Amino acid sequence: MKRQILAMILGSALLSPLVVTATEPQSMSPKKPTNAHNHRDPKSFLIENGDSATITLFKPDLSSETLTAEMGKVTMPRTGVDNYHALVVEKHWGNYKEAIIHYQYMFGRPSHQSPDKLIALEKTEFEIIPEPLPREHYRYHSMQEWEFRLRFNGAYLSGQPLTLNTSNGSQQTLTTDENGRVTFTIPDDFPDLVDGVRDRRNAQFTIISEYQQDKVTYSTQLFADYQVNPNHWQSTQLGFLVLGIGFLAGGYLGHSLKSRGEKT
Repeated sequence: MKRQILAMILGSALLSPLVVTATEPQSMSPKKPTNAHNHRDPKSFLIENGDSATITLFKPDLSSETLTAEMGKVTMPRTGVDNYHALVVEKHWGNYKEAIIHYQYMFGRPSHQSPDKLIALEKTEFEIIPEPLPREHYRYHSMQEWEFRLRFNGAYLSGQPLTLNTSNGSQQTLTTDENGRVTFTIPDDFPDLVDGVRDRRNAQFTIISEYQQDKVTYSTQLFADYQVNPNHWQSTQLGFLVLGIGFLAGGYLGHSLKSRGEKT
């Protein structure tokens, strides 16, 4: 009977539905919904006014490749090496300069490069830098704290506001410290979350900042996907597992004591 109860408990903890949703369009947004199972496929993005933009793909070894948008869409080509790549879109309109950056982990043969080199590389005049990037096979998740730095022409800017917006409707603004850093907590803003049920939905966050110098306004955006924090279901599953182990341990201990009593 105890074995049947344990099987039912573990079964209910491990079976959960797969849910995927698309993100809302941003200045630069995925062409199709991001799915945890298709991360090896080429990534396509829609870019507003992309046909007039300068688009550069930076590779892990810091070499670069110029890309062209077609019908407002740009696709990151396979480079044959693993690790993070940076897609940088730049638009210049007179006294207004805009940069949009996205870091994408791509798969291939080992690049033997550290993503720290790509982060340190000055890819555009005004940029938001993630410190650090999520490690391989990992993602940004809700409820997590992540640091970012703001850099202009190689120097970190203090006292500058950065605003984080999510495609789920959240917004928060922070000001950089003396080292140009802010620490954002990714909002836990997915609707209709059910504790104990696996939820693989993605959304998108965009961090934006503006800076003026010599009558020129610089705008920079960093965008990335984030997912539901696994704590919403892993903690429940862990509780069921601990309960199941308790049933097993209790049954084994009771059987051992009973055996010893019979022998006595």
